[in-house]
Amino acid sequence: MFKLSRFPMANQAVTLLFLIMIWACKPVNDTANLAVVEGTVYTYQNGELKPLQDALVTAVEVYQQTATDVNGAFSFSLDLESEQEITIKATKAGYADAEVSAIAKPGETFKAPEMTMAAVQSSDTSGTQPTADSSGVAAHIILTGDVTDHIYIYSSGLPETSTLNFVVTDAEGNPVDDNHKVTVFFRIVNGPGGGEYVFPDSMTTQNSLVRTTVSSGIKAGPVQLEAYFIRDNQVFRTIPVRITIYGGLPDADHFSIAADRYNIAGQAHFGLTDDITAFVGDQYGNPVAPGTVVYFTTEYGIMQGAALTDELGRATATYLTAAPLPPDPLNNSFTTITARTYGDTLGEKILTAEASVLLSAATADIEISPSTFEYTDINTSVGFDFSVKDIYGNPLVADTRVNVTGTAGELFGNTDFTLKDAVTPGNGTTDFVFSWASGDSLNDEQVYITITVTSPEGGNGSRSLQIVGTKKTGN
Repeated sequence: MFKLSRFPMANQAVTLLFLIMIWACKPVNDTANLAVVEGTVYTYQNGELKPLQDALVTAVEVYQQTATDVNGAFSFSLDLESEQEITIKATKAGYADAEVSAIAKPGETFKAPEMTMAAVQSSDTSGTQPTADSSGVAAHIILTGDVTDHIYIYSSGLPETSTLNFVVTDAEGNPVDDNHKVTVFFRIVNGPGGGEYVFPDSMTTQNSLVRTTVSSGIKAGPVQLEAYFIRDNQVFRTIPVRITIYGGLPDADHFSIAADRYNIAGQAHFGLTDDITAFVGDQYGNPVAPGTVVYFTTEYGIMQGAALTDELGRATATYLTAAPLPPDPLNNSFTTITARTYGDTLGEKILTAEASVLLSAATADIEISPSTFEYTDINTSVGFDFSVKDIYGNPLVADTRVNVTGTAGELFGNTDFTLKDAVTPGNGTTDFVFSWASGDSLNDEQVYITITVTSPEGGNGSRSLQIVGTKKTGN
């Protein structure tokens, strides 16, 4: 550090200018070439993994070093021109060395596999190397430490690996020493079959410890991994470890929205609810990770603002009928509900999907043609057209029942039915037909035909209509 006060004023100016020139000419690293590698170092104590502080971590090929913090975490940046595989080695006095491989890519952050360093005995006075505590023969293999129980599909931009640590113990639960080391094998028992794999697939215990890393493929689903070793022709296994591979980021081609009901009586009642579900998949058609946020908005009424996806990529929010209502319901009684999510981790790639829900109104008067009729003793039939709709011509809501009855004669056609969820007027939704026949020797002077519309709870409203037929005398 320069102290300018020791120089004459003129020399101070020259010196200051010189320092500025040095600073200005100093090369600036391009952050696009920086590869960040992060990881954690643990030690095994009393049957548990504990973070190991002040372990020296070295990136061997580029000889860059750092030390772990109180949480056992480390991080360093490498200025690389291209992707490079590096060896990361952790050392600390009193502990066995640990080593893993990592992939460093310019402009990206890589989470290195966890490292576990076993404590060893101090050197004795004879100068022999440290050795682990003595033990019996290997009898058990136990998963230890925190496990990342979910990863994401390959090329998702999210964590794609989970490192599993195991300790091999003797029959009394003591970690096996190096005189009783065994080779532990790892294999995937069940998986989605998208190319997931473990590496390494075998490892010889080092101070009782082994590890492997599960890497995802391109399919989501559960993975079961088994670790086992063979001693004296006997196989010793762990209970299969379960890891879930989640889908990647939302994909526009696999993002859609649906309503539980597309026709609700929103212009007849406030406070009705309708479930709106967004279906979110990744580029491979797998459900995205549970907890992916989907945002919802609506033109009219009130919409729950956001929901989280479940294991199948479904996010369900509630729509509530309320003000405002469509301003021109005769021409448009629909509200458009929009679902939105993001296709990247930066929130820059916005994906949208829309659904239209009909806000139907009160039931209109039933219309029928003809509205009166005549009949004779001769068995002839009369055809009728009738319509059931709301006051703006829209279909009534699902589960509305329509029933046609007569005091005499026989009825055929649309005489007893229940409406389904529909939004478009026309045959089978608002327009219907039936026929009435007198039969032979009908003596009744008049016949009454009644059409009854029975609305469900929260529906458009019930209505009824009765028409009269008169017996024609003579031929």
